Amino acid sequence: MAETTSDLAPEFGCVADCRSGSIWCQSCEDFIYDTEVDRVLRDTSKDLQRKDLLSKKRSMSEALAYADAEEASYLASNSNKRICGKDGMRGLYNLGQTCYMNVILQTLFHEPLLTTYFLGHRHRMYDCSESNCFVCQVAEVFAEFHEEKEEGFGVLNFLLSSWLSSPDLAGYQQQDAHEFYQFLVNKLHATAEDHVDGYEQKCRCFFHKAFFGKLQSSVTCHRCRNTNRTEDPIMDLSLAFQVQRKKKALHWIPGDSESTPSLNGCLDSYTAPEELPASDYNCSWCGTPQGATKQLRLRKLPVILCMQLKRFERHRSVSEKVDTKVAFPFSINMAPYTTSANSKNIFKYTYDLLSVVVHIGDIDSGHYLAYCRQGEQWFKFNDDRVTWATDAEVLDADAYLLFYTLRSLSGS
Repeated sequence: MAETTSDLAPEFGCVADCRSGSIWCQSCEDFIYDTEVDRVLRDTSKDLQRKDLLSKKRSMSEALAYADAEEASYLASNSNKRICGKDGMRGLYNLGQTCYMNVILQTLFHEPLLTTYFLGHRHRMYDCSESNCFVCQVAEVFAEFHEEKEEGFGVLNFLLSSWLSSPDLAGYQQQDAHEFYQFLVNKLHATAEDHVDGYEQKCRCFFHKAFFGKLQSSVTCHRCRNTNRTEDPIMDLSLAFQVQRKKKALHWIPGDSESTPSLNGCLDSYTAPEELPASDYNCSWCGTPQGATKQLRLRKLPVILCMQLKRFERHRSVSEKVDTKVAFPFSINMAPYTTSANSKNIFKYTYDLLSVVVHIGDIDSGHYLAYCRQGEQWFKFNDDRVTWATDAEVLDADAYLLFYTLRSLSGS
């Protein structure tokens, strides 16, 4: 076989077979070896092997073994991933201050259960008769994200659909990523074929099971010890860290890492008993105003758990953003914050970090970016710019929204 360098003479015609890597020289009438082409092929092969390793996930059947039988059966039957689907890492073009939308979509794109649902054609766009169907629009962007392409793309049709669905979103003004997430979840639930209207009824649609949980509020009278319990649906938790930060600041010791507010500390404060004065509570059993103790607990956890850190505060006519760092873990056991706080089944309550949404700038202007996990690797999504991210970089981010996904159903 003839051999040449990478600087092939332009007057000699060469034909390359991209599948085998072979190069045929029309002048030599023989296969030739090119060192530069060989290097490129070796590097490309290594990249493909690395991506293949990162994209491997634990099988759905193994993950579902730890989940509630009824819930697992329903979610699994509605989440069959298309075999030819690709685990994409594509950016999204900013269509005019639409970074708030991009970070939420990137978060959902990387959630395993939603990916298997939409790529498994559980919502059949070709059979859907609904005019301007919102679920169809979401299914379309999921499909486009997982195409065999690497360049960024724009979700103009989805943006216009969201504008039509919510006049508050229409236009190119600044929007809040948390509010957009709430809009998106509510819209998916409302347009699901088998959804049930009204929170007092039990809805069994896929999106309700994936996004919604239940929060229980218990108020115990100090006099008669009667406890009044109410339940409300939730799609996220809004956690304050200002009180935790101020308490730690009063007892701060140089070099003490515990002076940094933490997500667990926020959850502890959120579910801690709160004393209510008699002026704020009228006991239904005693029939008179009495002092009472109120406590919030999670009655039911969603598969996708969104936690908002309250960084935007408004005091009368003054608004400000709090830039304090809040520490958060890669995985968290939510059992201590539920009505089953003493449960030994940690698999049922263990969540893994899926996405970290960061807001850069002040309260009136700024920019959103997101860190999302793909397999075991983290990526930074800054609109259409996608870069690798280290674990340390993710944990050091000033999180505004934290998305965790249930380990027993996500395949993490």
